[in-house]
Amino acid sequence: MKKSIISMALVAAFTATSALAVEPSKWAGEAPSKKERHTPQGLYITAENTYKWMQEANTKDEPNNVILVDVRTPAEWQFVGHTQMAQIMIPSVFFKYNAVDSKKPRYSSKLNDDFITEFENKLDDLGGDNETPVVLMCRSGATRAQPAAKMLAQYGYENVYIMTDGFEGGKTKTGEHKGFRLQSGWKVNGHPWTYKIDTANAYVEK
Repeated sequence: MKKSIISMALVAAFTATSALAVEPSKWAGEAPSKKERHTPQGLYITAENTYKWMQEANTKDEPNNVILVDVRTPAEWQFVGHTQMAQIMIPSVFFKYNAVDSKKPRYSSKLNDDFITEFENKLDDLGGDNETPVVLMCRSGATRAQPAAKMLAQYGYENVYIMTDGFEGGKTKTGEHKGFRLQSGWKVNGHPWTYKIDTANAYVEK
């Protein structure tokens, strides 16, 4: 499971020059219309179909045939909520509160440099490997799931899906709730979620 520096370098070099490809799940969906949301793996799925896939593939005896990874922040898990069905919870990005992003009205952010190490340790604990189907979930399937998919691609993880509508879904365009995140998404669809943090799955800062 753990890769040597040499083998990781070889994998990175290979994936840089070769297109990643696996047979998509029957639950897979179309790529997002915005190209900046595309990933090296080219695999996409909605929250609704992620739930259906996990219900079908994960059993009591084999609960980790499809692994859901929540890459949001601990603050979101606690105050916005998270799903108990996520077997792995690791932020792909940390927000830094000493500066504001120059392009968007939010705090600046940086990639979690330990994401791959932490992910592989958790995956190993779950009995998974680099062929296990993984679904990455962020807020709305954009700025944090995609960087995580890119990092995983560099280490040979081909079977990685982006949840295109994420935990909270997209913003409504019209009506009295215009601008609210009520357009699809795990939480809006009514799938299991909670505010209670379980440290068996959730990331804990070391």
